[in-house]
This record gives sequence, structure tokens and C-alpha cells, in this order.
Amino acid sequence: MTAQFDTAPEVVPSDNLPQVVNHETDQTHWSHHQSHNSYASPTSEAPSYNFTQPQYGQHAPPPVPVKEDHASQAHANADSTSSEREKKSRKGGCSCLVIALIIALAIACAAVVGLAAATGVAFKRAHDKDAELVALRASAADVFASSSDVPTATSTDSSPSSTATDADETVDITNGCSAKKDTISGTSYTSDFFNNAKFTMYCNTNAPRDPIFSLFSGSFHGCIEACSNWNNNNKTKADTCEGVSFVPFWADIDKAAGNDAPGDCYLKPGPQSKGKLDDAPDTHAALLK
Repeated sequence: MTAQFDTAPEVVPSDNLPQVVNHETDQTHWSHHQSHNSYASPTSEAPSYNFTQPQYGQHAPPPVPVKEDHASQAHANADSTSSEREKKSRKGGCSCLVIALIIALAIACAAVVGLAAATGVAFKRAHDKDAELVALRASAADVFASSSDVPTATSTDSSPSSTATDADETVDITNGCSAKKDTISGTSYTSDFFNNAKFTMYCNTNAPRDPIFSLFSGSFHGCIEACSNWNNNNKTKADTCEGVSFVPFWADIDKAAGNDAPGDCYLKPGPQSKGKLDDAPDTHAALLK
């Protein structure tokens, strides 16, 4: 009778399951497994490290264990790399800071040099100006010294010169009446303003009647112009200026105040005539024509 074999799968004993082993004990484990397993014999070749599904009747190779030495070495390499990068970054930052400080120092030195140069130029200009001023003063002193050499009036000539000046001022104020009364009396004066009114001047005389207005005119001709101005600006026409009396002594306000005189020029109303004039040695009159 022919022998029959059962083809149904069989349960592999638990000793034949894959186990994690060290490489050093692989050969011992295989030999031990060979002694206990009668249906599977190991080969003399080194075990293959593949992770395919083990078949019945064969042993699956054990997985390769992860060695801690490789992981620690990788971690150490990473730490060294990061530390080198930090050192490089620190060195780079330090060099940039030093360069920036050097540039700032160079700029400051340039500014100081420029300021010193500008100060020197300004000082030189000021010194030149002072020298010019000294030269101008010396030149002016020479001019004054040369002008002082011009002959001047001596002390004996000072009194006549002063008297002549006072006389000229009196003549100017009276417009010739004090010095040339015979020549000026009876002559005409025409106003330069308004209607060009005409007046006849009489030296050393006084126009009668109380004044309608008094003022400080400064000169005989100024007093006549004031009379003409009064007639052109008086809208009421109640009092018309027909004559004036000018007192040169009261042209000095202090002297006028000492005599209670409110001016040196007095505007007189009409009627006025030559025959009614009063003799007055220091007063000059003018009558409107």
C-alpha cells in the first residue's frame, strides 16, 4: 500500500519562531536549532537579513538591531556642526562690529580735521581784518594830523569870528531886515504856495491890532508864509490875516518863555496900512497887498 502524506499545514513549534539575536551568537543559535529541528537544516551560508514573510518549515532571519553607538555618533556630529556654525556667526558678528567702529572713528577724525581747518581759516580772516582796521586807523590818524597843520584862527581872532557868525544867523532869520533895513524895507515878497499872495516888508516896525494867532516860524519869510497859509485854510473867513509882526529875539524858545511870548510870529487882522505901522527897533512887519 502506497504511503500517503497529509498536506494540511502544521503548527510550527514555538522554538522555531524568529528571535532577535546578536551577530556573535548567530552560528551557535543555528547549530542549536539544527539539533532540535529535524525537518529544516540550516545552510552553511551567513544568514540573510531580509524581512520577507517566513514560510512554514523555514526560519526568518532576525531583524538588524539599531545600535546605540551610531545614534550617539550622529548626535555628536550634529552638535559639533551647530557649535562650529555658532562660532563662525560669532566671529562674523564681531568682525562687523569692529569694522563699524573703525568707520565711525575715521569719520570722527575727518570731522575734527575739517573743523580745525575751518577754524584756522576763520582765525586767519579775522586776523587779516584786524590788520586792515589797524592800517585804516593809522591812515585816518595821518589824515587828521595833516589837516591839523592847516592854519587856524588864533585866540585873538576867535571873538570877531564868533561875532560874525551870530550876525550872519541874525541876518538869515530876519531875511536882511536887521542888517539892511534901508534896502529891504518897502520891497515885495511873493509867497511860494497857495495863490502866490504878495506882501510888502517893513523893517523895524510893528503891525497894529491884536493877533488872531501866534506861532514859532523861525524866520521873517516863514512868518509871511504862515499868514498866507492861514488865509487859504480858514474856511470861516471871519478873520483874515492882512499883516504879520516878526520878533527875531523870540525865535529862541527859552527867551520867548522868559517873556511869556507864545511865539516869534503874530498874525494880524485887517485893516492894515503903512501909515498905521508902529516903530519897533527889533520887530519887522509885512502887509498883504
